[in-house]
Amino acid sequence: MGARHLPHRLALYVDFDNVFSALCAQAPEAAEAFVLEPARWLAWIGGRPSEGTDGTCSSGRILIRRCYLNPNGSLLLQNGERVFFGSFRANLVRAGFQVTDCPPLTRGGKTSADIVMVMDMLDAIHHSTHFDTFVIVSSDADFTPVLQRLRAHDRRTVVVSIGSAADAYRAAADEVIGPEVFIRDGLGLIQEQPVPEALPPRSADAGESGMTPPALPEEGTLEAPMDPAATREAILSHIAAELARSSWPLHLPTLGGRLHRQLGPQVRATAFGGAGTLRRLLATAGDPHMELVSGSGGGWVRDPARHRVAPLDDEAGA
Repeated sequence: MGARHLPHRLALYVDFDNVFSALCAQAPEAAEAFVLEPARWLAWIGGRPSEGTDGTCSSGRILIRRCYLNPNGSLLLQNGERVFFGSFRANLVRAGFQVTDCPPLTRGGKTSADIVMVMDMLDAIHHSTHFDTFVIVSSDADFTPVLQRLRAHDRRTVVVSIGSAADAYRAAADEVIGPEVFIRDGLGLIQEQPVPEALPPRSADAGESGMTPPALPEEGTLEAPMDPAATREAILSHIAAELARSSWPLHLPTLGGRLHRQLGPQVRATAFGGAGTLRRLLATAGDPHMELVSGSGGGWVRDPARHRVAPLDDEAGA
């Protein structure tokens, strides 16, 4: 009878400010999934088959789940709205994380998150439980020395790097998970790849340069001015479809960014269908399936028939 392979014991450390900021810059939809459904990527990290220091391969059991964030930290999104990191604490707590607040210690906004993370990892080396694998979710190369220390203690290390990571940092880890894999497999999102535009066919009028001169628009074919009423209906239809698909309320700043990208310049040109802001548009929509929920991260919109009253802030400060 073969030997029974027990799950590897994992210790997970998440540098929230680093990861969330990088996801917002690369894929705002991924940033939203990261904070709304941490249980999903948490299960993915634990369920990935990995080779232990003893050569066996099995899934992991995450015994330490720690997340470090600046409760006063914020990020200005592309649509001009600001989200605050502290508003996401409750959802992380519900996923089983021990959240450690790391407020700024200097006027420049420098926090102690990296130092606190390193001290916690060094403490875990000497813990009565032998942790087989340490997982660091951050692109910060300051963690290179602690990776080297963990290797010296015969512990396996995994880095989840969303932003660009230094070569020395990557080399110090046993495994590096890049943003494409994390977004696709951990968050369950498929990033759209840009489709290259086809080259126009060579025309007889192209001349020696091979370029066809641009055609002048025919009379009566100029683009009509954008209709605020039509844009308003398009926005509300889009939001209704998202609410019907989502298991969670929609984060307003992130939703606004998606509307700008998916509906095009008409959103900005008509100022959200004449309402001025997305919040004002929803407040005046009169749709019982679209209810605004206040929150320090910019607020949310929910369908009262499907979603919780307070998506993230109900446990903040509890």
